[in-house]
Amino acid sequence: MNNPSLRLHLTITFAILALIPILVLGSIQIFQIKNITNDYNKTQMQTTYRLADAVQTYTYYHRNAVETLATTISASSPPFRTRESMTLKLQSVKNNLPGFSGLFVVNRSGGVSAQFPEAAAGQKPLLGTDLSGRSYFQNVKAAETTTITPLFRGPEGADKPAIAIAVPVYSDQKQWDGLVVGVLDLQEVARLVTKYDYGTDAYPVVLDAEGRAIYHPEAAISDSLTDLSGEPVVQDTKTHDQGQGKYRSGVYRQDELVTYKKIGDLGWTVWVGRSYKAANAAFTDTLQTTIILLVLTLVLTVVVGNLLAKRLNGTIHALVGYTQKLADGIFSVPDKKLASRGAPYELQMLADHFFRMAGQIRENQRALIELNAELENRVADRTQSLSRKNQELEIVNGLLTPIMTRRNAGEFIEDSMAHLRGLIHREVRLRLHPLTVSTSLGRFKDAEATAAPDGASHPNGSALGSGSDSGSDSISGAIVPIQTGGQTLGSIVVGGNADSDSTLTDNDRKFLLTFANTVAIILQNDMLLSSIRHEHATLNAVLESMSDAIVLIDADRHVVYANRRMTEQFGIPMPQLLSMTEEALFSAIAAKLPEPDDEWTAFTRKQRLHAKCKVTGENGKERFISVSAFQVSGDGHSFGRGYVWRDITKEHEVDALKNDLISLASHEFKTPITSIKGGVETLLRPDAVWDEAFKKELLEGIHEDIGRIQDLIDEWLDISKIEAGAMRVNVQPVRVASIVQSAIHRLPQHAGAEHAEFELELDSELPLLKADKLRMEQVLVNLFTNAIRYNQGKPVIRISAESDDSFVHIRVQDNGIGIAPEHADKIFDRFYRVDVSSSRQTGGTGLGLAISKGIIEAHGGRIRVESEPGSGSTFIISVPKFRWEEGHEHEEA
Repeated sequence: MNNPSLRLHLTITFAILALIPILVLGSIQIFQIKNITNDYNKTQMQTTYRLADAVQTYTYYHRNAVETLATTISASSPPFRTRESMTLKLQSVKNNLPGFSGLFVVNRSGGVSAQFPEAAAGQKPLLGTDLSGRSYFQNVKAAETTTITPLFRGPEGADKPAIAIAVPVYSDQKQWDGLVVGVLDLQEVARLVTKYDYGTDAYPVVLDAEGRAIYHPEAAISDSLTDLSGEPVVQDTKTHDQGQGKYRSGVYRQDELVTYKKIGDLGWTVWVGRSYKAANAAFTDTLQTTIILLVLTLVLTVVVGNLLAKRLNGTIHALVGYTQKLADGIFSVPDKKLASRGAPYELQMLADHFFRMAGQIRENQRALIELNAELENRVADRTQSLSRKNQELEIVNGLLTPIMTRRNAGEFIEDSMAHLRGLIHREVRLRLHPLTVSTSLGRFKDAEATAAPDGASHPNGSALGSGSDSGSDSISGAIVPIQTGGQTLGSIVVGGNADSDSTLTDNDRKFLLTFANTVAIILQNDMLLSSIRHEHATLNAVLESMSDAIVLIDADRHVVYANRRMTEQFGIPMPQLLSMTEEALFSAIAAKLPEPDDEWTAFTRKQRLHAKCKVTGENGKERFISVSAFQVSGDGHSFGRGYVWRDITKEHEVDALKNDLISLASHEFKTPITSIKGGVETLLRPDAVWDEAFKKELLEGIHEDIGRIQDLIDEWLDISKIEAGAMRVNVQPVRVASIVQSAIHRLPQHAGAEHAEFELELDSELPLLKADKLRMEQVLVNLFTNAIRYNQGKPVIRISAESDDSFVHIRVQDNGIGIAPEHADKIFDRFYRVDVSSSRQTGGTGLGLAISKGIIEAHGGRIRVESEPGSGSTFIISVPKFRWEEGHEHEEA
């Protein structure tokens, strides 16, 4: 987009300068007219409220007069309530308040008993007229209060629109005895309303409680009792008692500015309205005048500004044209003055000075051309020198680059050697000592380099170092030692070149020393990096191989290292773990604690260095963790803290088993040993003689208690074998029915088998089991004993079986107390008993089902339970089928 010309700039500037005062003055005038309009609207509002007060006061006086007249008549005794007496009272009120068009008294039956003034000629008198059907008569009779009627038409108002004020009259016994009615003269109301000055195009309106016009400028509306309750302003009086706004008039079909007020005790509405267009006419006219003035001023300013800018624009155009010629290299003396006629004096002076400046620019241009030619020659010489330095820097930079890339140091040294050969035009080789080179630089190892570790001699050249002199230029080759910290790592061997001058320049010698020192730095860094990597790999392997979880926290309390065991132990992914703070790590572990732990809280607050806690894993299994904190520091500087997390669940379980074993031994052995001791002491009493039957009974009891102890010992031996994986079974083909019958007969007497009922549902066609008969009987005896022991009624045990392709499934169902779902997965654990109170009553070690599970799993089968509390339990034993081609002949064959 092209920039606007100076003429346009000046024209716009002049227009803006002219428009600003007009806009300011117009805005002020519009603001003043707006204030005047607002003041007029406020005046209209005040006039409306004053009119409403006047109408309310007018009605109040007339109502008060009628109420006073009714009180006077009520106070009169019956002899003084004659028509003449009441007519005189009516006349007195009418004379004092001419606003009544008529006054009359109605008796309790609704008939007119007195009136004033009398009916005019041609009008029917009201005396004797029955008004009991009038609504105001019914209202006064029912409520016995003063009633002001809405606008109505009737004989009371000579069949013209009228408003009546009805007041009850009472007898000397204070009973309702009729009413006094005063009919307001609407002409007087109209004179009251129209005596105020409402301004141009404004008019007042007074409506009764039902929306009929008591006064309206359009007399036909009042005469026809037109309902104006649908007017928008009347609708607003239902929610607001007074206000002002813009409304659409349904009578005049125009928008009006209306101020309204509702007379609360009468329910009348008073409003003053005027055309909205007239109300804003002054503001609209002022706005139009201001816009027209702005347009005229803008046109005049553009014309005048254009003429003034034209006089200035000629000189400026001449200067621009002359400047363009100078830019194109054309220098000539103008044949006429650059400043146009009539241009300001300053522009003429500017043109003269510009012409003189152009001559100076021409002379300076010639001097610059000569200076530029001289500088080009100097730059060419300097560029050749810098090119050599740049190549040397590229070679050195190539050696330093391996630190920032994935390529190894050997590859970069090889590339730099190739660039070095191209720079000095000689054969260059690198020889490194075998004992000082890392694996990545093995290609440069040279056993011959060890013969001259100090670089003192070489069969094909001389040593090149800080002690070499200018006489070495004549030598065809050189050896540059690679040294760091007093240790020689190798050497750079430079050979001669038969096709060109074989001497080394000073720049070549200096750069070879620089190159050797850079290679020494690279070699030392590579050896240090290899050593650090090896130590890091060793340390990382040790930490990752540890069975304990380790976490390291830096000084900013962020996790900087965690081994694989940490993620396995707490189920926190490694990326998430390494992004945690120490506080977040403790919070994540605290969320796994099943309950608040004071020891863990003290540990997280740095109040102790060791703690033990119980956590819940993802599978819901509880584990016990021991954690220890240690400080990570070295060389007097603290790097942070470390935590070692050890899973001590096994140790805790061993301790728990020890406690359970001690508790079990003290509980299970105590009863039979006490019984044996008592029986033996009884038999050994020297002062008593026992008959043989009693002795036999005691001995049988001792024998039974010894059997119980033997059973406990056998169970402990079995569970020990199962835990050690040493449970052995002697499998053979056996029948299910044979095992079940033998198990029933093996039930001990103390188990209560004589009270149990067994129901066998065993098909004779069932396959044979591949099982150890005695061990299977031991499993069933355990199940039968539990079914009898944990039963609150008569035990009923149902045994059934079925088979599939690989297993025979034996179902042992009872009607006992059942097992809750939370215990179903734990009843096969050692020392676990479902109901502690029942176990204490019935006895038991809690090992029977654990032994049964071990026996079944030793057969290659499985055992599970289905149970509901109160509905009994069903144990399903799955044992492999016997295949005839695998074994021996059946034991019953």
